[in-house]
Amino acid sequence: MSQRPERGSDAMASPAGLLHAARRQFFGNGADPRGLIPDMIARSWQRSQEIGASADDGAEPVPQSELQRRRDERGRLRQHALPELDALAEALDPRPVVVLLADPEGMILDATGSDAFMNRAQRVALLPGVDWSEARRGTNAIGTAIAENGPVTVLGAQHYLEQNGFLGCTSAPLFGFDGRTLGILDVSGDPRCIPGMTGLVRMAAQMIEHRIALDGLPAHTDVLRFARDPALIGSYREALLWIRHDTVVGANRAALRALGMTFDQLRGRDVTELFDSLGDTSRQQFPLALQSWLVRPGFSTTWGASWLRADRKAAAPLATAVEAAPPPAPLVVAGGPRMPAPRTPVVGGVERERQLDRAVRVLDHGIPVLVCGESGVGKEVFARQVHERSARRNGPFVAVNCAAMPEGLIESELFGYEEGAFTGAKRKGSAGLIREADGGVLFLDEIGDMPLSLQARLLRVLQDHEVRPLGTAQAHHVDFVLMCATHRDLGAMADAGTFRTDLYFRLQHFTVELPALRDLPDAADRIDQLLSAVFPDADAVLSAQAREALCGYSWPGNWRQVVAASQTLAALVPLDGRIELADLPPAIRRHWQARSARRPVEVERAAVDAPARAPAAGDDRVSLRELTAAAIDEAIAACEGNISRAARQLGVHRSTLYRHGTGGRDRR
Repeated sequence: MSQRPERGSDAMASPAGLLHAARRQFFGNGADPRGLIPDMIARSWQRSQEIGASADDGAEPVPQSELQRRRDERGRLRQHALPELDALAEALDPRPVVVLLADPEGMILDATGSDAFMNRAQRVALLPGVDWSEARRGTNAIGTAIAENGPVTVLGAQHYLEQNGFLGCTSAPLFGFDGRTLGILDVSGDPRCIPGMTGLVRMAAQMIEHRIALDGLPAHTDVLRFARDPALIGSYREALLWIRHDTVVGANRAALRALGMTFDQLRGRDVTELFDSLGDTSRQQFPLALQSWLVRPGFSTTWGASWLRADRKAAAPLATAVEAAPPPAPLVVAGGPRMPAPRTPVVGGVERERQLDRAVRVLDHGIPVLVCGESGVGKEVFARQVHERSARRNGPFVAVNCAAMPEGLIESELFGYEEGAFTGAKRKGSAGLIREADGGVLFLDEIGDMPLSLQARLLRVLQDHEVRPLGTAQAHHVDFVLMCATHRDLGAMADAGTFRTDLYFRLQHFTVELPALRDLPDAADRIDQLLSAVFPDADAVLSAQAREALCGYSWPGNWRQVVAASQTLAALVPLDGRIELADLPPAIRRHWQARSARRPVEVERAAVDAPARAPAAGDDRVSLRELTAAAIDEAIAACEGNISRAARQLGVHRSTLYRHGTGGRDRR
């Protein structure tokens, strides 16, 4: 096999001509085909020849009992992969292709797709129960992906067996957190269709891997989730590291790409040493915000990254009780995969823990939970935390935004429909989001915007625990618990007749009121803590005026607005510069300027209220500066050194107190 083929005429230099020449010389003369075809295909041909792959081998499916046994062995893989198979097949319709799922040995477990092409596929045994490893079928996308441990595309005569020459195939392995191959996702069909599908197949493979990755963690194992862009947290593109006893034991593809390492280079590394080893030069390649996401075990998380614990509970809150949204459970949304909402910090502390504990106990008894509060206070975050702590934590969390879904679609999306129920219905119908929530939690956000006609159907589902899809009288039993959220006054709406009274009384048994950010007594401190998390060296990045303006703003959009503003500022800060007051949004600047104009009067009033605190006797002319300093000292003393509480008492931000020489005191 050492002989190398010679290139011939220009006609042979076309891809088809080169492939024809490679087959003639390899199969006829035993010449090395490299240089005429891709190296990966050449390696596979050589392996297939050494193995002795034959058209007579493995063409018949295994008995149904054996296929079922193999399917049962890969139950977890199929649970998470089959929805993506159906979605991919629907996206590729009406192209003449089939979508296949194979096990790590190359046996096809499931197939779906074009009915017309399925007949041709069956002629070459491209169906469940057939082994498509290289040993059995020679060069093909499934078997070669297993052998090469990576994505593979095989077109037409690149297949080892001539009988498969009418096929085009592209596949991607499905990897587990420990680097093992869990299975193969493949699309096979007309070779002319395949080149444009490789990206879709690899994206679908990453989605399946992400589903599997977050479904149950090994004992004593945590997952660190991070990304260059905070919007990717919670999506299939987020980076994941599995940590056990401070040691990296697993990683997904996104983490390998983000850190520029192979799996073997990452496995066994101490997580602290790993991120320390990046060095200043490497860290500059990441956006500034990412530097604050590189958290260590034992530390709490910021809004840009999160830990997923083996017990499925969120990490402990920060000292100031501003914690990250917990890692989302598998999310089902209308219309397929969707980018997650911005990470919204939520208020922690004793009161929130009490609310969470009560909500979990209510939910575990099958009673609906209603979460109320202004937009941006973290209602969905609260609902996810309840789900993660509840007895249904291993079931799905299905989130539906009733305000964002068109009225004409919400009924079919919620309750499902049969094939042909209406014009434009999917070929195989749809189970509906309520049935998707079976065994878990259905979260209806902005329930006040649900049409009255659908409220009656929802009430019937809650009473009967059965759902009837559109176009059929058949009822399906469903087991879920309902959580709802709204910024509206449902009681007033019920009185006005714009919300069903019977549904309102069904929902209002247990209500959680989440406070607006401006109503929190220590809102400025919590915002200040968040800024310190977003900007690791906040004193160098944020000017005193900018930081004071951000902490003192009323934030009508609540935590969601704070996060969005922080993300924007993190993206705009220059590498060698800092954020000044002029860089802030106009509304925040105007608020700070108006507040600054009032501040001298407030401080002077505080000074006048403390005549006994004047400087030494004999000085009949006490300056405003001295009175102000005396008032500040008295306030700090009265608050037992708590700078934050003293600042609130004086009506100023705590940075004002630091500038008056109190920087060495207790900075609580």
